[in-house]
Amino acid sequence: MLRLLTLALFLLVSLVLVSLAAEADEGDWYISPSIGYTDDDPDRKIDDSFSGGQIQLGREMSDHFWLEGLLGYHDVDGFPGQEHLELGFNAIGNFLPDSRFSPYVIGGLGYLRANVGEPDFGGLPPAGSTASNMTATGGLGLKVRFGDSPWSLRAEWRLRHAFDSDNSLTDQVGSLGLQYSFGGGSGPALMAAASEPEADSDGDGVSDAWDACPNTPAGTAVDSEGCPADSDRDGVSDDRDQCPGTVAGAKVDSNGCEIVELTNIYFGFDSDVVLETSRHMLDKTASTLSRNPDLQVEIAGYADSRGPEKYNMGLSLRRAEAVREYLEQAGVNPARLTVRGYGESHKDASSLTAKGMAENRRVELRALDR
Repeated sequence: MLRLLTLALFLLVSLVLVSLAAEADEGDWYISPSIGYTDDDPDRKIDDSFSGGQIQLGREMSDHFWLEGLLGYHDVDGFPGQEHLELGFNAIGNFLPDSRFSPYVIGGLGYLRANVGEPDFGGLPPAGSTASNMTATGGLGLKVRFGDSPWSLRAEWRLRHAFDSDNSLTDQVGSLGLQYSFGGGSGPALMAAASEPEADSDGDGVSDAWDACPNTPAGTAVDSEGCPADSDRDGVSDDRDQCPGTVAGAKVDSNGCEIVELTNIYFGFDSDVVLETSRHMLDKTASTLSRNPDLQVEIAGYADSRGPEKYNMGLSLRRAEAVREYLEQAGVNPARLTVRGYGESHKDASSLTAKGMAENRRVELRALDR
């Protein structure tokens, strides 16, 4: 029964502390629940163990000085077992308040109530005794901040000395928990800094602390990191991009304009019919030309060396015309297309092999101008 009453008191006080912290001024207060490890004085004759926890409510009086109240409860096994209810008031000296890893020292006074159980003989309820003592505590701690979050990890170790006229006892208490700082977890020092206007040396609207591209020229549109904006994400900033709106994934030159790569089209022997395998390549060419409306293209037809030269000249022109007609049907403005037949000239490969002759039966598409 006594154990249930002690636990109920611990929970009630915890709720009161939380409600008080919720009403505190922004940024000044914190609350820190944690689990506790008790290494008791040997004279207590109880086990060392993770046996309970504690909750602290505190206020940051300055960058280096905090005050806090502590409520702890530990149910420790042994022969006999003990329940400890601890109330304390501590002062904390914080060495590195603005660091992610902030060590501190802790010292204070408090009250410890120890309910000592006795063995249960013959099935009868255990009888018990209670010891109440004033305490003094001192120790070390480490606070680890989670970035700009209001949450921090808090670990500490302290010696707790219970004063008694007959037998004073000194326990070691370790704890590991989380600390939540009300008002964004900033604390007085960081809140004061946040209340001041952030420096923006180049006037681009992004503070120096977050500006990945300092000294941006005045009037330049920038992204969230303070670098010149690149709206079409082609790697060329808007202030230098002469071809805004480039399709995603396209290769571009230093001016942000798409590097147009047109594919050769190949024909069968003595044929000016566009092959089925070439149609998808011409469809891609039409799509490329639609994205680059200022591009002029020469359609240059060729033939291999078999047959009379005059005939091959006409054949190469017919091949070029067949490609032009296909592109026009795909939506390309004919005014952008120039058709020429070059016959057997400008051969890319030897005309003495089957492979070489096949490579010379082609139409080249050449980008002329934007």
